Amino acid sequence: MVRCPKFAIFVSALITLLALKIYMESTYEVPLLSDPLSSPINPPSDPLKLLEPLRARKDLSLLALHDLAQRLRGAVAESDAYWNQEELQLLSTGDPRAWTCGASGPPLKDPAAFPDLLQRFLLHGGCRNHRLLIDQPDKCPTNRTYLLLAVKSSPQNFAQRQAVRDSWGAERDYAGLPVRLVFLLGTAQGPDLSALLHYEGSRSRDILQWDFQDTFFNLTLKDQLFLGWARLRCPGASFVFKGDDDVFARTPAILRYLSSLSLRQSHALYMGHVVMSATPFRDPRSKYYIPPSYYTGSYPPYAGGGGYVFSGSLTPWLYLVSHFVVPFPIDDVYTGMCFMALGVRPRGHPGFQTFEAPGKDTQSGCSSHSLLLVHRKTPQQILRLWGELRDPTSQC
Repeated sequence: MVRCPKFAIFVSALITLLALKIYMESTYEVPLLSDPLSSPINPPSDPLKLLEPLRARKDLSLLALHDLAQRLRGAVAESDAYWNQEELQLLSTGDPRAWTCGASGPPLKDPAAFPDLLQRFLLHGGCRNHRLLIDQPDKCPTNRTYLLLAVKSSPQNFAQRQAVRDSWGAERDYAGLPVRLVFLLGTAQGPDLSALLHYEGSRSRDILQWDFQDTFFNLTLKDQLFLGWARLRCPGASFVFKGDDDVFARTPAILRYLSSLSLRQSHALYMGHVVMSATPFRDPRSKYYIPPSYYTGSYPPYAGGGGYVFSGSLTPWLYLVSHFVVPFPIDDVYTGMCFMALGVRPRGHPGFQTFEAPGKDTQSGCSSHSLLLVHRKTPQQILRLWGELRDPTSQC
């Protein structure tokens, strides 16, 4: 019998490749909404190291991720709109250039049709190497974070942040489930608040601030910078909550729900108030206004950005797959695009109400007892609702 180790290795590698192909095709179909969870890929310790071998086509994990990103091709409408052109071009080349400083997209045919914020987003939206001004390197002790609360805030929102700290965002251990808190900030557009923010960060140890201007259309950038931070500083978090500083959340109830999930569910979760079949706002008076010359088509299913939860194990993969998804100025829509590329659909939960009317104060702590999250609350309302829920004499 003739032995040929090299030939045996070649055959073994070929069988492995075929098995991987069959596995990917059979397991990464977009699930139905009634069962929106798919089995995740085990994330690498440092996903950015996977970018280097991409052009050489050597890394199977990244090739699998690239195949997942191709799901977007069928969802992107053929159009001469700016974003559509750029995304289709990106998918056709396969190079991870979605977030590259100084990258130039297709020429703007009608710049005047784009609002000022969108024009500024196009100038700087593809650059996510902004300097971290305030860091919390010791936020997540090894294997000691169950739920990481990542709250989007603006520099001037001191009262909102304190209300969150004093209520549902308090760092504590809930029956063996440790909760940690960070606030995500850019830089102020008005007066210089850097001294106050550094003082706040040194006392509370929960401020993360980067040197980009904190605007509505930069929330997508804020999400990306957080993902980059979390994959390095908090890689062991079981779950991540992303939300605004004007939401009221029943953290103990959220933890009870998360701890009740099966292993499969807990490893591929993207849950919140799900928006299905949404289309861009075409009213120029809306802050969500997206002109047809910028984007054509519907939005993918996504969880409302006021507050949603996802599996911590997906953090590095969300960051990595975003290299294949052109930045979009509406942050929760962009997150939905990235999850769609991963093959994970949002799971709706009736306890998340992220689209409540501003300033509405009809819900007491008792009426909120069945909810997990409500949006658009003032600091005073947040503290009052939390106090009612924590009151041992409550008749709820």
